[in-house]
Amino acid sequence: MKRKLINSFIILSGSTLITKVFSVLNRMMLARLLNEQGMALYILVIPTLSLCITLAQFSIPSAVFRLISNPKYNNKKVIISALLICLSSCLMIMCGILFFSKIIAVNFLKQEQAYLPLLTMLPFIPLVGMSGIIKNYYLGKEDVWTLSVAQLLEEIARIVFTFFMIKTFSSLSMTYLVSIAILAMSVGEFVSILYLYFRLNRKISVSYHPITYFQQHFIFKDMMNIALPLTGSRILHSCYNFIEPIVLVTILTGLQMNESDIHLQYAIISGYVISLLVTPTFFNNVVLRLLLPILNKDIAYCHYHELRKHVIYGIIVCFLISLPFTFLFYFFGDYCLLFMYNTKNGYEYLKYMSIPFTLFYLQTPLSATLQALNKNKEMFIMSTLEVIIEFICLLILTPRYHVLSVAMVMLIGLFTTLVLSAYYVYISIYSKRSLEKEMR
Repeated sequence: MKRKLINSFIILSGSTLITKVFSVLNRMMLARLLNEQGMALYILVIPTLSLCITLAQFSIPSAVFRLISNPKYNNKKVIISALLICLSSCLMIMCGILFFSKIIAVNFLKQEQAYLPLLTMLPFIPLVGMSGIIKNYYLGKEDVWTLSVAQLLEEIARIVFTFFMIKTFSSLSMTYLVSIAILAMSVGEFVSILYLYFRLNRKISVSYHPITYFQQHFIFKDMMNIALPLTGSRILHSCYNFIEPIVLVTILTGLQMNESDIHLQYAIISGYVISLLVTPTFFNNVVLRLLLPILNKDIAYCHYHELRKHVIYGIIVCFLISLPFTFLFYFFGDYCLLFMYNTKNGYEYLKYMSIPFTLFYLQTPLSATLQALNKNKEMFIMSTLEVIIEFICLLILTPRYHVLSVAMVMLIGLFTTLVLSAYYVYISIYSKRSLEKEMR
């Protein structure tokens, strides 16, 4: 058991690391192909893209993962039902982007150049929805190798397209170059879908009679039972990420600050510093994937002592993972920024954020425990409180600390979530009440 767990961790870590390296290379390449103004524009529209993806996917890929893992559900029914639901929501979001991009760019983001990059998101929405469903099918089947190859091909296609297209059309304005960088995401997803589809076609037949299928096999209720609680939490965070630059620009322009300077400083903190801090956190996803099935088994067989032990082990492992990156960013942050983004802008922010950012790593085993305990209501309450506190702090801190408030608010949100998660985990598996339930 332990050997299998260690082998799985090594395989998952290795494959995820390779994919992450290519993702980092893509970000490094963008930082060199686009100037600071171009990166500022790119980073400014990304929160809008994240919100659209959250609304379009509606957590259907996560529901696919849960249902595929359950042997009582037919694979074909799950995948086709998921595709129909997800593509319907994608169509609505695409219509919204088409009609409201100009308003978002001019009135909310205060950046007319964002209009074309926002329109370029249109093909990405359905593609990321489809790929998310198929990827979670393989994840539910524990076919990590196929999934890793698909992610690798996605990143390679994205890098190659971005490099050659931007180099070829380097004479175009920065708006078009940023649009090319966003379009490259669609190219990567399309390549990934092609690979996964041909692999999928070998495993299961996707032919069916449409009328009979709708009458007998449309899995809607079970998917919504899983997707709705997850979507609520994700929408809250995506909405906050979407509103954050809008609120920031509105407040600071009211203080007579230059819009270009605001966008540039926001890009430094959000695009350089925070992006660098979260780069190593792919290890958290590996720990989550491995820890969640173990905790599920402990709960299913009422092994509460083992459950508590595994939660502690998870916290210790995540803390140990965070240590080398904390030291690296604290002592050599300027070299990390120079290597990644060809700039040292934001070094002071990175240095002082690196230590408290350890909270993000410690959150992983607590989140896995809450998921295993099916504490969906509690997780939604935590997300709501976190977003409300972050928004209030943003309004209070921005007039005094300007763009730096973005970093401060993020750390406040991390601390809030960690404290609430620890509280719910404690009362669920460590308190006297939980011990009494265990005895019964």
